[in-house]
Formats: sequence, structure tokens, C-alpha cells
Amino acid sequence: MAIPTSQRAVVGLPIAQPKKEEYIFYQGEKFQVEFYFTEAGKIPAKECLEESALDIKVKLAALVKYIAEQGKIFDITKFRVIDSKEKIYEFKPLQYRFFNFFYEGRKIIITNGYVKKSQKVSRKDLERARDIKKDYTYRVKGGSYYGKE
Repeated sequence: MAIPTSQRAVVGLPIAQPKKEEYIFYQGEKFQVEFYFTEAGKIPAKECLEESALDIKVKLAALVKYIAEQGKIFDITKFRVIDSKEKIYEFKPLQYRFFNFFYEGRKIIITNGYVKKSQKVSRKDLERARDIKKDYTYRVKGGSYYGKE
């Protein structure tokens, strides 16, 4: 997990924030969909998406646009809850999976992505999504995630 912002300053690590156009995926009528970014400014889900084929990019963009505009996706082959306790969901464009969660202020935060290689969910990637959600919540509540916008 990332070093908390308060500790980054103590150990001399920079706090990097990407520009809005780098982390905001889509602004819809119902939701704003964003990529999570680390304190170092890395955007793991976006990096995964950029490495994928064009058809994956197109399908994820269509799913994101639909949920951002309509507020729901009823087709569980495209979007579903993967961890009901932690409220982690997944977008499912073809063989890729992009974990995400809903956050106050009508936001959906895409945490990380991976290529699905078996019938089972990648426990490692799901655990990473849980950790990212905790980090995001900690940094937002502490006022350090979005900085001065």
C-alpha cells in the first residue's frame, strides 16, 4: 500500500498529482468516472488499459459511458459486484477486468485492471483493489488526494 501523504513529507518523497484530464475518464449525467492515482502520480488502471488492444479500449469506454450516463448496467456479463462486503465491482470488457467502486459525490473510481486467465477472480488483483479503495478513502478524507483543484 502507498505511504500516507503525511509520512511522504517526513521521508522526503514528492506528492504527485496528475492533471484532471489524465485521471478523469468520463463525466456523465449520473456519475463521474475516474482512474485512481497513486501518491507518486501513477495511474495503474489506465496503464493496464493503454497496454490493451483497441477493442478492449472501445468496450470499456462504452461501458463507462453507459453507466455514467444511465446510472446502471443490468447485464452482469458486463458489470457486476465482485465483493459485496467491500462494495468492489468490475467492468468486464472481453477477457479484461477493471475493478472499481462507487464514492460519494457521484463518483466511480477505477482502481486496477488485469487480463482474466481462468474462471476464478484474481485474488491478488482483488486484494489490490481493496487496498486502493482504502488508500483513496484515507487520502480523500485527509484532504490530500485532490489537493488544491
